Amino acid sequence: MASKSPGSNPLEVIKKGCLQRNLCDEHGYRRPGIHWTFSIAVSPDDPTQPPNLRTVGVQRVSEDGIDFIMKKGCGTCDFLASGKALSILHLQGRYMPGETVEQWRGEGVCETRPLNEIIDHLPTYSLVAMLSSKSIEHEKGALVEELKDKVSGKRLAMENKSHMTELIQSTRLALENGEISDETLDESIQVFRFRPSRLECMIGGPDSVLWNRWEWQTNEKSDEWHPAKALLPH
Repeated sequence: MASKSPGSNPLEVIKKGCLQRNLCDEHGYRRPGIHWTFSIAVSPDDPTQPPNLRTVGVQRVSEDGIDFIMKKGCGTCDFLASGKALSILHLQGRYMPGETVEQWRGEGVCETRPLNEIIDHLPTYSLVAMLSSKSIEHEKGALVEELKDKVSGKRLAMENKSHMTELIQSTRLALENGEISDETLDESIQVFRFRPSRLECMIGGPDSVLWNRWEWQTNEKSDEWHPAKALLPH
């Protein structure tokens, strides 16, 4: 007999586990000072190139999806905004006696969301880092191409760490004093919501005889989830 499904909506299952581990509050928002991430893999148009893998901070998980932010203007941000398919990996828990680990994998798409929906819950250091990086791009102007690495052409090199440190400090102060306009924030930061069409989870630990593995898929004509299916662990 298969074990009981952990829930009908896998996003609610993720939220429940993160709440129990004190990663988020009862509304699914990341708790202050908590390191909470998941990984996103997107395939480039060029099949000879490897997938672009990014680790992003989870800002909220709800029954509608997983919210996160990214600096506007980068290739990955543009790719996600286009609505192309992507894969994710989310890990939580600890592999220790008496405890369990949850490994979540899934596929879906991202949709853009207004920054004002979650800006009051975003960590200051993330906002400041993205705003400061965007300021460097504006400073370089047309010469920003000189900062791009010679391998992928996608990542920007740091020319002057002292200048970047000063910029971060001044940006933090300006943000705290309310001196950064909504327009500047909107030009620099994009909110995304990952909306999965399939999720699977493996749950177990060192005391587990058999790890439980579950899969959920959405209805092709709606966002409703089909009942979870129990899968073999490998």
